[in-house]
Amino acid sequence: MVKGVLLDLDGTVYYGPREVPGAAAFVRRLEDRGVAYLFVTNRANRTPGEICGHLQEYGIACTQEHILTSAQATAEHLGSGSVYYVGEEGLRLALQEAGLAITEASPDAVVVSFDRGFTYDKLERACRLIDAGARFIATNPDKALKMENGLAPGTGAIVAAVAAGCGQEPVVIGKPEPLIFEIALRRLGLAGEDVIAVGDNVDTDIEAGHAAGIRTALLLTGVSTREDLPRASAPPTWVAANFEELEKALHGELPG
Repeated sequence: MVKGVLLDLDGTVYYGPREVPGAAAFVRRLEDRGVAYLFVTNRANRTPGEICGHLQEYGIACTQEHILTSAQATAEHLGSGSVYYVGEEGLRLALQEAGLAITEASPDAVVVSFDRGFTYDKLERACRLIDAGARFIATNPDKALKMENGLAPGTGAIVAAVAAGCGQEPVVIGKPEPLIFEIALRRLGLAGEDVIAVGDNVDTDIEAGHAAGIRTALLLTGVSTREDLPRASAPPTWVAANFEELEKALHGELPG
């Protein structure tokens, strides 16, 4: 019996400003059945409050406790100490709320994330600090973002620049690494076998779920298609074209 569901956001619950059809109704039915849920996103630039406001526009009665971003997961993973960060408001807020000191002077870690204000100066500073001994942390490895007007460079593009500049590879917090899902399980207080992860990307959502010991459901509403399944290193437990098919596929797994 499924006691909790981890839901990806981009391409799973919404496309930019638009709801993926059936997403809000699916979440409402989880609530009615007493199934815990958490929205788990690799994006680190938006705050939980901003994301929650976005979801509420679709009638999803979420609170900030229903949101886990890679920024929050990064802050929880670091725990304490000092950081220099390359990123936006969502990352800054997560680091500060976790009690981490933000500094450019000999930080314990350098955190690299999505940053539309990325410059050569930031690149140079990050590389120098990592070379001097700071831990190199990436919130996620997403190389590109699907935007309404086409592809845009993602966090992974910035991380690659820093890695090339300092000659080191980062510890990655977000999907496809399992760390963010392990933190999500602790948040819910559930074991991996009691949870399913729902996402649209076999290379991130599905692979991370597999690595964390969680059953997975691929929704064909975003990045991945059925043609991608043969090459998937970790095939999903279920595949569904939409939320209606997902509920049918999960028949007997969800209570009520």
